Amino acid sequence: MHAYIILLLLPLIGIVVFWLLPLPLAITVYLVILVASGLMYRTIVRAMKKRSKYGAEGLIGSEARVVSKLGPHEQAQYMVRVRGELWSANSRDNLNPDETVKVLSVNGLTLVVGKNSSDQPLSHAKPLEQHP
Repeated sequence: MHAYIILLLLPLIGIVVFWLLPLPLAITVYLVILVASGLMYRTIVRAMKKRSKYGAEGLIGSEARVVSKLGPHEQAQYMVRVRGELWSANSRDNLNPDETVKVLSVNGLTLVVGKNSSDQPLSHAKPLEQHP
């Protein structure tokens, strides 16, 4: 942890080179420190902006296998297995057990799944509407 703090403060610590080295060499060393710090900061910001790959949100786009159907066709509920875990799921499609589906979205602890077809891209998939 202490190494990260030192890396973040590197430009401030780099000012010390102006007291220890001749000016032309100090400027060169300090510019190298600034460039290295800038690249490190950019990497940190990119990592912080990435979507989580863990938890329920990380399941979106994953393939699931239908284990069982729990209700009628309209707004049917299913049990699906995703990454070795059982989840309850809703779908507008009529699904059968052992069918492979895609996770389209997450609504609380319920997944919204759809048929696994290459015809419909995931970005155009609409989540199911909530009914009170």
